[in-house]
Amino acid sequence: MKISQKPVRNRIIPVLLIALWLPLSLLAAEPVRHTLSFPQSKQQTILVRSEFPVSEALTELNMPNWTPGSYLMRGFAANVEQLSATSADGKPLAVKKVSRDRWQVDTTDVSQLVVEYVVFTPEMNVNSSWVDSTFALINGASAFLYTTATRDFPQQLDIVASPARGQVFTAMPTSPAGTGYRAASYDELVDNPVVVANAPAYRFSHKKQGYVLLNVGENRFWDGQQAADDVAKIVAETQVFWRVNPLSRPFWFLNFATGGRGGLEHDHSTVIMTGRRQMRDREDYIKWLGVVAHEFFHVWNVRRMRPAELATYDYQHEQYTGQLWLAEGLTSYFDNLLLSRAGLIKPEEYMELLAKDIHRFETTPGRKLRPVTEASIDAWIRHYKPNANSINTTISYYNKGALIGFVLDAYLRKESKGRHKLDDVMRQMYKLYANTPYTLDDFKNVVADISGPDAVQFLEPLLDTTVDPDIDAALAWFGLELARDPELASAEEKDSPAISGFGVIWDDTSEDLVVKSVLAGSSGAVAGVLPGDEVLAIGDERLVADNLLELMTAYQPGQRTTLLVARRGQVLTLKVRLETAVPERFDIVLQSGFGKRHINRLQSLLGQKLQEKH
Repeated sequence: MKISQKPVRNRIIPVLLIALWLPLSLLAAEPVRHTLSFPQSKQQTILVRSEFPVSEALTELNMPNWTPGSYLMRGFAANVEQLSATSADGKPLAVKKVSRDRWQVDTTDVSQLVVEYVVFTPEMNVNSSWVDSTFALINGASAFLYTTATRDFPQQLDIVASPARGQVFTAMPTSPAGTGYRAASYDELVDNPVVVANAPAYRFSHKKQGYVLLNVGENRFWDGQQAADDVAKIVAETQVFWRVNPLSRPFWFLNFATGGRGGLEHDHSTVIMTGRRQMRDREDYIKWLGVVAHEFFHVWNVRRMRPAELATYDYQHEQYTGQLWLAEGLTSYFDNLLLSRAGLIKPEEYMELLAKDIHRFETTPGRKLRPVTEASIDAWIRHYKPNANSINTTISYYNKGALIGFVLDAYLRKESKGRHKLDDVMRQMYKLYANTPYTLDDFKNVVADISGPDAVQFLEPLLDTTVDPDIDAALAWFGLELARDPELASAEEKDSPAISGFGVIWDDTSEDLVVKSVLAGSSGAVAGVLPGDEVLAIGDERLVADNLLELMTAYQPGQRTTLLVARRGQVLTLKVRLETAVPERFDIVLQSGFGKRHINRLQSLLGQKLQEKH
């Protein structure tokens, strides 16, 4: 009996497995099909038609609430209108909205669900979609519905657009059939922004890897070829840094010189926004180069080497991680360094950028209230939704993370006498965790392996407490020091009066002196100045932007006077004791005794030859 049962059992189980899996495998052979068109582009809308293979009596459609890399619940479903559903043969199907981001469709006896809807595109930024009469940008999370059952199915994308609208540009692979595009899954569909535009594309390669800079909105103020040459230098230096190329097809820099700012990373592309004339101003152009370097660095750090909490995306809910200081902050440390190593900025310009980062950090009272790991977890409610009091209650994980990178790098270099650096830590992290999500302990272990347990003890308080990074010690190892109020020092040297203030940040979008924020503990806070107040006078003197510096120099720190403010239409008089104004900038200068050993250390950091005069 036992002998006769064995072959029977072996025959039955495969048959049962085939029977169980046959419907799903047949479905998987059929991709989800999406078709985009723009019949009402002047009204900023996209028409989407999606066809889903289905096998259940009830199908649930989901619209993402956020897009990876931008940690804010954006509620993309608010822009979805006129949603309707039919079977493949055109039979109308009942649709019921059950939550802000979900719809249910009765798919009894239906094998193919066809859904049509309109997406309104209210704002142009790197994390959403935009359509007008000149170009279209489609970020997948803001445009495409998905079902849980078909999220891992191939996704076919076809775009219907007139030749006058322009060409289609995307890093998404073309369809095997030769028409349209084919993503391996919904995640890959979301990860590949699509541009439809008349725009120049600058192609270049590095070690046989292809790259493209697309300049939407290129104009006489934007030199596309120069920008492409500079991007190529960033690419080459970043590839040198990581020593491994993870790209499997051409990488696209989708650049919009149409206004706005920022960037958003993807596996094989990035969306970047900038001003139309930003290239004409050296400082502004360096900012753009920094964004390019930042987003390209993310190809390794974030897109492939990813915190465990972000291993699998949940498009409907927040995903909390305390490690954005590493993912974003350390990327912010290396982006400017790579500009220096690529020869795109001078050593003096790098030091100006570093000094600005330090100034921003040390003039943010919130750094004393919230550790950087907690600020990372709070990204969903704080970083992308700042208010007038944010400066007093939190710290940017980009900003503090970058400075943690600087002081940790200096520490590793100093303790190893130049043998080890943060570059080594990042490369080892990538070697170990390019395909395995990492934890905070994993990073600490790599630091310990490279530099010993003392380095971890040095790092931990910077992450878990509100202690300030020891910027001065890090600078000193490079033979540098920080001038925290160069204007005050200059005034004292010349026996000139100091500039007074009362601890407010002005709203630079207003022509009047309107308060944007009041620093915690400042004399303005003690006096009762509130964000939104318009300051009309100090003492008996009318105060306007043109005479602000003159009057705040005439009034001296420690002096008592009054402020006349307008608040919601009411004029109020507040008593204030003035204090020394918050310095407008910090400077990094050479220490006495700066010499050849410091030059060698800086050359190793910056990747440039320095002369004694630097």
